Amino acid sequence: MQGYKNSADLIEHLKDSYQKFISEYEGISDSDADDRIDQVDKTPREMLSYQVGWIHMILSWEKAEESGQEITTPTPGYKWDQMRQLYDDFNVKYGSEGLQKEEKELGRVVKELLEWVDKMPEDELFKPGQRKWATTKAMWPVSKWIRINAISPFTNYSRQVRKWKNFTMRKSEAQNA
Repeated sequence: MQGYKNSADLIEHLKDSYQKFISEYEGISDSDADDRIDQVDKTPREMLSYQVGWIHMILSWEKAEESGQEITTPTPGYKWDQMRQLYDDFNVKYGSEGLQKEEKELGRVVKELLEWVDKMPEDELFKPGQRKWATTKAMWPVSKWIRINAISPFTNYSRQVRKWKNFTMRKSEAQNA
């Protein structure tokens, strides 16, 4: 498991993984972002929607806890065994306005996540049981929720988007030859 020395280290990993991920979208048009290929299990738009959705959820849990509201995880209307349906709803909610708007929204929520992490005391970030929403049977600290739902997917999806681009570009070149 990836460990972080402190919040600055976590922030640096989050920034780096986000930048690598979002840079892979250069050259992908809105009209191509839903093209599905056998070699990659999600389309570029689905990967982007997944990231926007998860970061929104983490931030919403924190805001709800801060205001004393009851928190439903993963989110109202869904149970943990209904993730496929939730991801489909992410695609509708965040992916239907176009790739550029979705990229901009991801940048906005990542900035908000970075600001939140930067302000959070390190013991609250790295010790389990510091947030109600993060207190599950697994007893993950907030930093692990961020790693599992932002940093790791950014890292994995940047490779997947690159693979998608390589296959679709080769396919396009072969069709134009």
